[in-house]
Amino acid sequence: MRIKHRKGLTATAVLLILAVAQLYVTVGFASPAGNAVVSAPTQLMGVLTTRDNKAITVNGAAAVSGASIPSGAELITPDGVGATLRLGSLGSVCIAPGSQVTVEFSAGSIRITVTAGCVILNTSKGTTGTVITPQGTAGQTGPATSGSIDVCSRPGAAAAVNQGAAADAGAGASALDCGAAGAAAAPPVGIPATAVGAMIGGGAVALYLLFRGGNPSPSV
Repeated sequence: MRIKHRKGLTATAVLLILAVAQLYVTVGFASPAGNAVVSAPTQLMGVLTTRDNKAITVNGAAAVSGASIPSGAELITPDGVGATLRLGSLGSVCIAPGSQVTVEFSAGSIRITVTAGCVILNTSKGTTGTVITPQGTAGQTGPATSGSIDVCSRPGAAAAVNQGAAADAGAGASALDCGAAGAAAAPPVGIPATAVGAMIGGGAVALYLLFRGGNPSPSV
């Protein structure tokens, strides 16, 4: 009776594992041509952090830490307030106090236009970064590796490029924000097919071990 009860529980567990795996396989591999609902792509947004959570101006309105920043936004930082704009897997932008910049970004690209002030652009591998000043393109990073550009543009003076001027000017919400280039990639959404395979494989192993342990030996 105990062996029959154990086999019944094992069969139920296996059915549950296979049902869950089938559900994820169906959702993960559903074709847009079928009855699956295809979600519209989510617009990429930056996440703002400001020094001491003090307000800066974004597109003419006040913004503090945690604000979502769209591509094409103009950011103006007052004296004494630096800001960091994190752009997910693309990289980040550190803005010094007293700066006016426009940030444009899309998959694989960040473009910073510095009207006045200082910025540090950090890009991850796979992202092309460009910093433009009133005098023209100040610097660019390629997608082959991660990169960083430190730029300061002051009225009546040539742009200072990769001389540490932006870091000296206090770019970023904190000095820790503007170190190594790049940002951690966003975690994947959903369960990949390899994980589903592991679930099925693990269920098969568990089934084998349970049945093996339930078989009576010749001495019983």
